[in-house]
Amino acid sequence: MPLDPASTEIGFFRSSESRDSKYDPAAIGLAFSGGGYRASLFHAGSIIRLNELGILSKASRIASVSGGSITTGILAMNWDKIDWNGKSEGVATHDDMTEHFIRPLMDATSRSIDVGVSILGFVPGISGGNQLARTYDKHIFHDAKLNSITSSRRFLFCAANLQTGGLVRFTKEYVADWKAFFSTTQTIKLSEAVAASSGFPPFLAPLRLDLSGETVNAPAGAIYDNEALRRKPVLVDGGVYDNIGLEPIWKRCGILIASNAGSNNPAKVSQFRLGMMLRVVNTFLDVSVNWRERMLVNMFRNQLADGLKERNGAFWTIQTPTKYLAWDGFKASPAQLKQAAAMATRLKKFPMDDQRAVVLAGYSYADGTIRKYLMPEAPAPDKAPLLP
Repeated sequence: MPLDPASTEIGFFRSSESRDSKYDPAAIGLAFSGGGYRASLFHAGSIIRLNELGILSKASRIASVSGGSITTGILAMNWDKIDWNGKSEGVATHDDMTEHFIRPLMDATSRSIDVGVSILGFVPGISGGNQLARTYDKHIFHDAKLNSITSSRRFLFCAANLQTGGLVRFTKEYVADWKAFFSTTQTIKLSEAVAASSGFPPFLAPLRLDLSGETVNAPAGAIYDNEALRRKPVLVDGGVYDNIGLEPIWKRCGILIASNAGSNNPAKVSQFRLGMMLRVVNTFLDVSVNWRERMLVNMFRNQLADGLKERNGAFWTIQTPTKYLAWDGFKASPAQLKQAAAMATRLKKFPMDDQRAVVLAGYSYADGTIRKYLMPEAPAPDKAPLLP
């Protein structure tokens, strides 16, 4: 069931952005958050449902952070192998999605890597982020170059630059931090983009990105025109900057769809002491995520003087209360939803039962949110998606 282009008109941004050819009120932008393998699997379930609803193939921009970048990296690498009209127009068959997306992702998340990479990261001369990239390359991406991914839509893998504090975007055509550099991608591997995006400090980071084989310039409007900042950027998990991955899509797309499998700090009765600084850091990160969540939801809700919304779309988390969603048709059981939310946000092998629970949770939350707020006429799923 296609989205209604007429419903994508917006109010507040319309007068200022209609003159900007980069903004398209009918464009669909997808964002997938961080959260380790839990996020990778949760977003896989969401993507399965986005495909069934005919949304996935229509997305023009797909942004991701951390564990979400593992998922979108596999999807971007295999996108052109999938027949997007196999079931109906714009919808791939389940067999095609299983072969080229679901099975490779399940295989990728069946290997524990965070402890081994962390130990090697303490060896002098070895950077945790670069070791993470080598591990991804060996087991998941197999020497694929960033510039070899599909050109049919824009995939953006987000990292944070420790040298400038800026957001770094890896795409097929370029790697850029608007504050300091704009680089070609002739020698950069897909594994490096995903590792930069998912290298959470201190153990899996930083990734020192070697741009010596690239053409690198200071972009227009750069804050820093410094050759040293363009030589070897020092990058960490994109969640340090924006753990939902909204920034690359919200300025360009009128329809925003975001999946968040991250976890807020649980309440803790303690004087903190030795753990105080870690708690302070996590609180800063949570404030950033919470602000973006509120901003996104308010953009969906805000009715302006002309009666139009600022943006259309849908947003769900791994802890969304089901009472706010369309919850008919197939849904993961309450036990599976609880099981998914309880998974650690690590890059470690989880039991198959946990993997399946979190995939079904992502599928269910995506379905329940989209049919409640974006496509109320879409039919409910009548059975669980088959998983390998």
